[in-house]
Amino acid sequence: MDLKKLSIFLKENKIPAFRLKQVRDAVYKNFAVSWEEIPVLPAALRERLRHGIHINSLETLETRISKKKDAVKFCFALKDGLKIESVLLKLLSEKWSLCISTQVGCPVRCPFCATGKKGLKRNLSPDEITDQYLTAANYLKKLGEQKIGSVIFMGMGEPFLNYDSVAEAVRTIADPDLIGLGQRHISVSTSGHVPGIRRFAKDFPQCNLAISLHAAEEPLRTDLVPLNRTYPLSQLAKALKDYIFSTKRRVFVEYVLMEGINNSRTQVARLNAWLRTVAAPKYFVVNIIPYNRTGGPYRAPTRERIKLFAGLLEAAGIEVTIRKSMGEDISGACGQLAGK
Repeated sequence: MDLKKLSIFLKENKIPAFRLKQVRDAVYKNFAVSWEEIPVLPAALRERLRHGIHINSLETLETRISKKKDAVKFCFALKDGLKIESVLLKLLSEKWSLCISTQVGCPVRCPFCATGKKGLKRNLSPDEITDQYLTAANYLKKLGEQKIGSVIFMGMGEPFLNYDSVAEAVRTIADPDLIGLGQRHISVSTSGHVPGIRRFAKDFPQCNLAISLHAAEEPLRTDLVPLNRTYPLSQLAKALKDYIFSTKRRVFVEYVLMEGINNSRTQVARLNAWLRTVAAPKYFVVNIIPYNRTGGPYRAPTRERIKLFAGLLEAAGIEVTIRKSMGEDISGACGQLAGK
């Protein structure tokens, strides 16, 4: 919510300043999403606020739960009628992770991603980003479930093409006086926006950086990640080298694995060689993401082929995780968000 607007409203209406803290705590600590959920405020004040200040900028149109109950997808309507999606994922049994969107659509247009097929409609405001967290946290609270343990800026959009709004949202989520999630539990994924990586290293050295790489040779990566035309692998390597030097943090490399496209032994060798031009293997974790269906010509490799790819990387001394596909039955898996 817009705390500055609320502060002005309270002052103009000669309402005691302590009410601001009551509202702030109710929204950011107890995850209230409506004035009715803040009974500490007098009924008359809640009624005035209801007509003057919006607690949440999002309207929840639909909430879909996967059959395994390990993923929950929210479809939100924005004030202008556009739609976005975010997903709760139970990556660990004791905590949830939230995948947050930063744009309506995405201008990068990776051909295997449903979001990219929409193109870009507009950037999200800081409140529209943060309110995804508050709504999801409210949902878990009402269910009596565990709280959100981590946030991944990996939903719809390229975060670093909306850097200022994303940065403000990260500060809100990490602020101990507001939500208070530690920066080590916040990850931002980029398709390789070099200026954004450099800003991120200075502004948020304790947050996690993830790179959507998908290929380690120029022509193929340009086909899969068109932003590579602007920031080719050579520039990305230099930015990551500087990032690791200044932050001493590991980089998470996201690699969507597609049969016959980027899963050959040659691609393993090129990925290994490229990573080593950046830094020692200890500074990387490669997250292998089996391709999730988005209606295109691509397909996921077999389980055996995925394990072979991972094993070859591990044999080269690189830490690898194979991402478990979650939420595919509700179109909530990686690459499937489209704000339908």
